[in-house]
Amino acid sequence: GAVAAINATYEPDATYIRVDGKNHHEVSIPSDHLRFWKHNGAITCDTEGQVRIINGAPGQENTREGWIKAQELYKSLPDANLFSGAPMLIDDYDPVGTRFVPDSLIGSDFKGIKYEDYRRHQGIRHPRTAVALTAENEFLMIVADGRNEKAAGMTARELTLFLAKHFNPRWALNLDGGGSATMVIKGLGAPETNVVNHPHDNHKFDHYGQRRICTHILVMKN
Repeated sequence: GAVAAINATYEPDATYIRVDGKNHHEVSIPSDHLRFWKHNGAITCDTEGQVRIINGAPGQENTREGWIKAQELYKSLPDANLFSGAPMLIDDYDPVGTRFVPDSLIGSDFKGIKYEDYRRHQGIRHPRTAVALTAENEFLMIVADGRNEKAAGMTARELTLFLAKHFNPRWALNLDGGGSATMVIKGLGAPETNVVNHPHDNHKFDHYGQRRICTHILVMKN
């Protein structure tokens, strides 16, 4: 019955996942783990359908101290549904995503950094999935293709600037990307699946490269 859908958040051990009031996963990896950064923001929805995007680490978006505080914040929130993600891209119009990766890093610097390090993970171009909210509470779902000569993908900084320029959302959050980045719109895209973007896993730049993932966001018709 969904009219649209996107993939949602990262692997469960690095994220906070609550559905219908039940915590399915909390961040279980230790704070010194290389993937501990993947929850500095969250999208939530209450039982009335009110959606929020929350910066769990304001002012500390790319610090371990901020990520610890974000985890503690999510545990205290009453919202029935919550997916954490990272990085926070826009916080009350502030383009915090442009500052997640240090400006001092350039392309050649990333080669010596491990793939899951937040600086490399978000500092080079990949397919991307994000959600955003406008001041009028319009909910946006964004997927950018990548890893192909026809679509290079985006860095976190590029995605932040793209959203600010074209949609001017008040809040925006990056979710899982790469091979997981998938968007479905009923009646469009591939006839069998309605996938409208070009998921990367089959390396063909068609609508059939989607992968099996553990979380997704559905838009249901009233």
